[in-house]
Amino acid sequence: MAMLDPKRTGLIAAAALALVLQGCASMSKNECLSADWYAIGYESGIRGQREAQISEHRKACAEHSVTPDLARYLEGREAGLQGFCEPRNGYRLGRAGTGYAGVCPPRLEDKFLQAYGAGRELYDMQQNINRLKRRVNAKQAELKNLNEDIADKQAELIAAGTTPSQRVLSLAQLLELQEKAKHIRRDIYYARVQRDRERARLASAERARR
Repeated sequence: MAMLDPKRTGLIAAAALALVLQGCASMSKNECLSADWYAIGYESGIRGQREAQISEHRKACAEHSVTPDLARYLEGREAGLQGFCEPRNGYRLGRAGTGYAGVCPPRLEDKFLQAYGAGRELYDMQQNINRLKRRVNAKQAELKNLNEDIADKQAELIAAGTTPSQRVLSLAQLLELQEKAKHIRRDIYYARVQRDRERARLASAERARR
């Protein structure tokens, strides 16, 4: 089993504390004075946050006449971005449909964006599959209601109390409902075909990534 780098372990622990501080609406004077600005910057970088995140801490600490160590924050953020901008993370973010704030430095951004784009393409495929599934479900529900209306019209046609003129009207309405049901069944068929095609494309793309 791989041994953890003590320095990295300490940094992660400090970054976890920084995350707590970042989640606070404000920081106390002691927090501002004792804050590990490198760790806070690292957490900001590893999460892909914009550099402007420091302004929130600057605002909070200004209330206590404390100025954040901007140099240490930026140094930590740069280190954090090294991890955030790894291609595998770009792919993961794209695959999850997570937005990208354009924070990666130029030397890392090309490969990051390539991987992000590949993941985003699969995400878009999945979204299209989900859209088609919703369409099929909606059309099936519509068809179910329509079939109930058709059954009602058929019952009207054979009901003993239905007059000849009512039968003519009911028959016309029945034919209209049946034609509409035919179009809905066709829509369901094509939506399923398209959904299954997209599923096959997605499965093929995912196999190619392994």
